[in-house]
Amino acid sequence: MAAQKSLQSVAREGSKLKCPDCGSEDVGFSDHQHFCKKCGLVFD
Repeated sequence: MAAQKSLQSVAREGSKLKCPDCGSEDVGFSDHQHFCKKCGLVFD
C-alpha cells in the first residue's frame, strides 16, 4: 500500500509553506487560514 500524504504535508518543505496551486512561497496567514499572496488561493 502506497503512503498517502495530506495536501498540507505535501505543501510543506522544511519549515517553509508553499502554495499547492502555483508553488509560491509567499504565503500569508489571516483568520486562521493560510493564503497565497501571489495567486490568492486559501488553504489550511
